Amino acid sequence: MTKITFVDENDNPIGAGTRQEASQKGLICRIARIFVFNSKGQLLLQKRGPNVSVPNKWDDSTAGHVDEGEDYLETAHRELVEEMGIKNVELTKVAKYYTERFDPNDSRIVGRRFNTLYTTVYDGEVTPDPSEVAGAKWIDLPELEKWLVEKPDDFADGFKS
Repeated sequence: MTKITFVDENDNPIGAGTRQEASQKGLICRIARIFVFNSKGQLLLQKRGPNVSVPNKWDDSTAGHVDEGEDYLETAHRELVEEMGIKNVELTKVAKYYTERFDPNDSRIVGRRFNTLYTTVYDGEVTPDPSEVAGAKWIDLPELEKWLVEKPDDFADGFKS
């Protein structure tokens, strides 16, 4: 099983383990997020597959935990290939931010994450991995903003943040 990187409050690596271990022990992990735009300015969304965490929700173009021994950029490139079949693109770092996710049943923290967001422009073929991705679509930003307001539950919390 692949281990993910655990970090301290300053995003310095302190170890590695499973996602479940991070959640149970309140450890901070790293996430690479990628927004893929086309030359028309549309954003590529993915619908998460039924057998992954946060199933059947619309989400970033791709995203994933930073594995042990990887950095954010390496993870971003790996996730683009694994989830959408997108290779050899230049990624631009947009932001790095910290988030916490709470269990809606008991308000305890179940996810502590440093997120690094990258963007790219890509007009090639997209081939979603059916084991992880239930669908993909290009969307104009005004349409996305309206959808987010009208049906926020259609989206993964990580995407909304």
